[in-house]
Amino acid sequence: MPSYPGRVSATRAEGNALPLHYDWGMNAILTESTLTCPECGQASTEAMPTDACQWFYDCRHCGALLKPKPGDCCVFCSWGDVPCPPVQAGGGGACCTGAA
Repeated sequence: MPSYPGRVSATRAEGNALPLHYDWGMNAILTESTLTCPECGQASTEAMPTDACQWFYDCRHCGALLKPKPGDCCVFCSWGDVPCPPVQAGGGGACCTGAA
């Protein structure tokens, strides 16, 4: 994996690089999440934007349009195994409500 300013990688148990991003407080922010489609049950690992929430996602397997569950800010918080970077950074999804 190439080295970028503000980005380092750690190691997952299976030996793959785990993308990390550091916020201004030097907190590690995961930048990948595995989304599991509620329609077909298939999973896809996707890169997450570090400065915004993603409201929609088209399932690569069945084409279903994933949307956030009520109360969640984005598809990663609803259907992913890792919440979005703004929530990880403690923003609580404020990026999506205009309160940021």
